[in-house]
Amino acid sequence: MSADYGYINARVRGLKSKLLGSEFFSEALDASDYNAFLSSLAQSSYMKDLEEAQARYSGLKVLDVALGRNFYNTSRSILNFSDGEANELISLMLLRYDLYNIKAIARAKHSGRDLEAIQDAFFPAGELKLPILETIASAPDMVGVAQALLASPSPLKTSFARSAQQYSSDADLYKLELELDRAYYKIISGKLKDMDAPDSFVRHTKREIDATNLRTALKLQGSESSDDLFVSGGKEISRAIFDAVAAENGLSSLQILAPTSFAKVIEAQNLGEAEGVIRDLLNASAKRLAADPLGIGVVANYLRMKETEAAKLRLLARGKFYNVPRETLAKELGDG
Repeated sequence: MSADYGYINARVRGLKSKLLGSEFFSEALDASDYNAFLSSLAQSSYMKDLEEAQARYSGLKVLDVALGRNFYNTSRSILNFSDGEANELISLMLLRYDLYNIKAIARAKHSGRDLEAIQDAFFPAGELKLPILETIASAPDMVGVAQALLASPSPLKTSFARSAQQYSSDADLYKLELELDRAYYKIISGKLKDMDAPDSFVRHTKREIDATNLRTALKLQGSESSDDLFVSGGKEISRAIFDAVAAENGLSSLQILAPTSFAKVIEAQNLGEAEGVIRDLLNASAKRLAADPLGIGVVANYLRMKETEAAKLRLLARGKFYNVPRETLAKELGDG
């Protein structure tokens, strides 16, 4: 293990070289069916994970399990060859995937979907391995999920247990998710402060909190209640701006955002466009973070690229499995 960013980032650049290029995705679009797609993928760095999954499963679960294992093993390998501040920051970044996966399970329970229907949503990388996620997701209801999660190592488990208890009386999924966001960012902000983290990483984290609050305010527009939905710890989206945006009745009067780095949201015509603008701004922030060759941003950027690759492979697999026309699938992948 090493605490030297030069060494760590060199190892990560080695991992980056194994990411699938545009040529692979172009050839995968031409694959005749799902099995042909898997055969093509088996010639890549996913070979071992696919072989192990094919020995136990069939159908789309082969791809989902292989991607889950590969994503988890890759992220843990980065932890294993890092030490010191870098290791702590990487651990914090990986906690985001626990949050993502717990939310996916909560949404499934809220809508009545079973484990098979949500496996493709999992991104195992944090403390929750795929078998643990499957055990948690197999619980019968939200309270059962909370009980299963309490037996896990996730630092979000206590917060979820409290939120699940409240959910049992009001069935408010959105509030449950916001409580998880609040707990997540409280953990992150507290640890960054304790370890005197790099300013660039702290700024990026604050921007993520701002984005969370702006998304919430936009979804609340025109409603009378925004109590207890604001997440503290951001920089530009204050409680006053949050309340002002939530009080609007559309996206046409958001000039209050003009002095912030989220000013482009003013030009959005609907919530979908606004979400796209916010996502692009966060991606740009992550790229700036990665500009320092001796900083943690190289790892952060690689994880985002790995996540994007997995999402595209899942989309491709489902397209081939269900015989989606090539042109339609290409457009969904953003290649058409």
